Amino acid sequence: MIPPGTLVEFLHNKKVTLALCLRQDKPGRVFVRTEEGREEKLLEDKVLFSVPGFLDPASSPEEIGEALRRAGREREELAEGIPLDEIWELLCEEAAADPWSLQGLAEMSFSGAAEPRQLSALYRALESDRVFFTRKADHYLLRPKAQVEETLQRLQVEAARLQERAALIPWLSNLWQRPSSNGSTGFPEGFEDACRRSLTWIREVALHGPEARRFKDVQALLKEAGISRKDAPFQIMVKAGLWNEHENLLLHRFRTGIAFSEDLLEEARLLADEAAPLADPSRRDLRDLECFTIDDVFTTEIDDALSLEELPDGGIRIGIHIADAAAYVRPESPLDLEARSRATAIYLPDLKVRMLPPALADEACSLVAGQDRPAFSFLVEYDRDLVQVRAEMVASKIHVRERLSYESADQALLAGRWERLLALARALRDRRRAEGAVTVPFPRVNVRVDPQAGITIERESANAPSQILVSEMAVLANRLAGEFLAEKDAAAFFRSQEAPDKPIEDAEEYDPARAYAARRFMRKGTLGMNPARHHGLALDYYTQVTSPIRRYGDLLMQRQLKALLAGEPPLYDPAQLEGLLAALRQPLEQSDSLEKDRRNYWIMRYLEERLWQEIDAVVVANHPDKHIVQLCDCLFETECAHVPGRPLPPGSRIPVRIELVWPRDGVVRVSPVCSEEEPD
Repeated sequence: MIPPGTLVEFLHNKKVTLALCLRQDKPGRVFVRTEEGREEKLLEDKVLFSVPGFLDPASSPEEIGEALRRAGREREELAEGIPLDEIWELLCEEAAADPWSLQGLAEMSFSGAAEPRQLSALYRALESDRVFFTRKADHYLLRPKAQVEETLQRLQVEAARLQERAALIPWLSNLWQRPSSNGSTGFPEGFEDACRRSLTWIREVALHGPEARRFKDVQALLKEAGISRKDAPFQIMVKAGLWNEHENLLLHRFRTGIAFSEDLLEEARLLADEAAPLADPSRRDLRDLECFTIDDVFTTEIDDALSLEELPDGGIRIGIHIADAAAYVRPESPLDLEARSRATAIYLPDLKVRMLPPALADEACSLVAGQDRPAFSFLVEYDRDLVQVRAEMVASKIHVRERLSYESADQALLAGRWERLLALARALRDRRRAEGAVTVPFPRVNVRVDPQAGITIERESANAPSQILVSEMAVLANRLAGEFLAEKDAAAFFRSQEAPDKPIEDAEEYDPARAYAARRFMRKGTLGMNPARHHGLALDYYTQVTSPIRRYGDLLMQRQLKALLAGEPPLYDPAQLEGLLAALRQPLEQSDSLEKDRRNYWIMRYLEERLWQEIDAVVVANHPDKHIVQLCDCLFETECAHVPGRPLPPGSRIPVRIELVWPRDGVVRVSPVCSEEEPD
């Protein structure tokens, strides 16, 4: 029987609860008041510990509550001071396997008979212990030594993690709210590695989103720091000074190499200084030819030049001279393996990623005006009616007399310079068109980013004389190389393209709506080992050899051609080229993605600077609820609501207002601002 005024302890929701006995209800059951002031019925056999005469049951609820809370704190403090580790260690040496009662452990802990409050404290300590003891019925067993050591190690790791968390959250929150002026941030002392590790996780999430291995950990970390923005991982990398606001995430995702190692730079410098490529007596000396180059003004890797000779019989001989990169880059050398891993040079509005180091790409291999250079020349003779008479390929040395930009070349061509060369280019194009070549002229859009000039966008006509001349001469050289390799039955890379799904109307001038529709039916070109028709060009054999400084596949084909022309066996057999083609596919696909993604990003940044401004657009397609429009100055395509009243037919010009630009998400939203202007 428990008399009124007794302090009792019992389990409630697995937690030791203190109460004061108020009165007897019936045998075996009492009324108690808890520290929260609740009155409850309690079975006497549920009482763990009791202290008679603790407090007058007639005391006020407030007094009872305060006394119970004080007793509870006293027991908790006493429990915290019980050295379970020392007790366990002592018992391990004496009787590790014996069961122990609470009373027996208490007598050992408190050196004699234990008071109820001491029993309560020991009970609390043992029940919260997950390391040294385990309870079995009414007795306690010692945990094995190996288990204790493992648990202690795990708890130590968890404690360290909690300490890290306690340091990381305020650091991350402070970084988010107040990044330092120089774009970097200090780490809390003692937690530098933890901060760097967290930034590594955040970086991976910024790059790969939900696919990142630590995505959930980073989400929890940001939530705890009170950071909820969708692009928070990216912004944190910027605030930490590790990225800039225009960081190219695909470069990180693809692990694209930009810089060359010092060893590769030194190898390139040594090769560039070699005299052997020019001194080779087997090279045909073509330095008397009036060679010229046509390139973008920003181009530094000049890999093709042209020449024109008037023949006595009224015919002409043209020269298409390709930089002889194979004369410098030896197969399987470290430089060759690096070029293979890169597969191609990548040209972005704000960055150039070279395939070869500058000492070769921009200097020794590049067909720089005013310098003697080794070349691989296609010499093609035509009669006065521009019918091909003969063609040959030779290793040569040339001297470029003049470098022209596309603009200056257009001026020269329109003034009548190289008139017969341009006439040949147009004749070659017309012949291919007559054979079914698909001509969809699409203007070149040059997007450039300069720290001073900002973002500039320039359109170049696909039908400009210089564009026709350069592209047709490249097609001619690649056709001749493809025909030669096929005739020799040599292993080679051949480009092909299946016929379009639907006949495409030929066009002389660029028409946005027609070009957009044509793209839906054109098949993607493929690169393979077997010669097949290229329906877009109307050619049965086509390879690529005209950019060996910038495309690894072109370098391979140049080596193959040179070996065959020298009377040697092919340098590569089919199995070797198959393996090389497989190795090139991924970096080539990645380079395409990089160029497209970065070009669109900077176009969107350009549009972002023109928010709420009106710009011209052309409707290129219609849907029931929207148009697809092409913005005229940058050829960017996006959705646009219908003009109130009725939808516009494809080809209609319409001013639109830029309302929203999210460059990182690839979103541009525009709206119509006036009625249509019907197409001509």
